[in-house]
Amino acid sequence: MNLPAPLPPAEQAHCRRTAALSELLARLASLPDSEVRTVTQSALVHDIGKTAIPADILFKPGPLTEEERALMRMHTTVGAHILSHTHETMRTASAVALQHHERLDGSGYLGLRGSEIHPHAKLVAVADVFDALLSPRPYKRPWSIRRTGTYMSGLAGVKLDAKYVRLLLDNMPQALELYRKEMHITSKIRIPTDYTHRGRGETGLCCCRKNSTLSIG
Repeated sequence: MNLPAPLPPAEQAHCRRTAALSELLARLASLPDSEVRTVTQSALVHDIGKTAIPADILFKPGPLTEEERALMRMHTTVGAHILSHTHETMRTASAVALQHHERLDGSGYLGLRGSEIHPHAKLVAVADVFDALLSPRPYKRPWSIRRTGTYMSGLAGVKLDAKYVRLLLDNMPQALELYRKEMHITSKIRIPTDYTHRGRGETGLCCCRKNSTLSIG
């Protein structure tokens, strides 16, 4: 399955990584194979609405104005509209495109909370945020693994689904392997021996290190 050509290459790469991470999370969560495929397909096109956003806004190196931010937020509704007119098997993708910026506490684009958010959108949101932090963007340099893990831990159960954040951080080597394959970098992605992440008052050696027992949630 290929992304529409109008989506800029950098955004296509982000969607591929988000899809790969979403597939990993879905399998780690022991979802049925059919649901894993649905999640992966939905993640691959979650940002399809960005085809309607001008490049000078998508790749602006500095902060967006209020007007620009409002326009950028339209990519979720545009994406949902595009996908709602596709084959029935992609109807879930429409919900994911619309809701992947929703947060458990209601601070997302539409203000949806908790169970109001589609389960697949919750999963894809975790993969989407992780990739956005770890990857370079026009307005920021890529975050370190340590910083990304700590930040994600703080979002668990507050803004992002704690189960999927836990699965991601507890299986960091598998997640990073996806980046090595996609971005062709092996020397720059290293997990420090003393790396820790925090979640709800607990701190311990990162579980991507041998014999770690840290649990977040």
